[in-house]
Amino acid sequence: MKSLLLTLLAAISLPTAVNADSLATQKAYAASILGGNLCFLRQGRLTKQSFVLNVENLMLKKGYDLDHLYKDDVRKAGKLIANKLDNDCTSQDFLRDREFMLRIAETLR
Repeated sequence: MKSLLLTLLAAISLPTAVNADSLATQKAYAASILGGNLCFLRQGRLTKQSFVLNVENLMLKKGYDLDHLYKDDVRKAGKLIANKLDNDCTSQDFLRDREFMLRIAETLR
């Protein structure tokens, strides 16, 4: 799942150089971990409590603001990612879907 998150960040990054701690990077990372973990939650592989702990711990490990997890645009992007993953929570196929990735980027603006 870690490679999924890193690949998603690279895919939604702006073409110009982006500071590793930029707002866009933090929001993209938050959306990606929400999406991946939501997929596992829907499968019953995580409890609600472990879902929250996972996403918060991943944000804290990066030194990112937890508030991003609770922003409507980030949550919406996370749900879109979880829906796209469907039952294959570790799939990276959606990253090759340019139209979907543009939709995620637009959602996070």
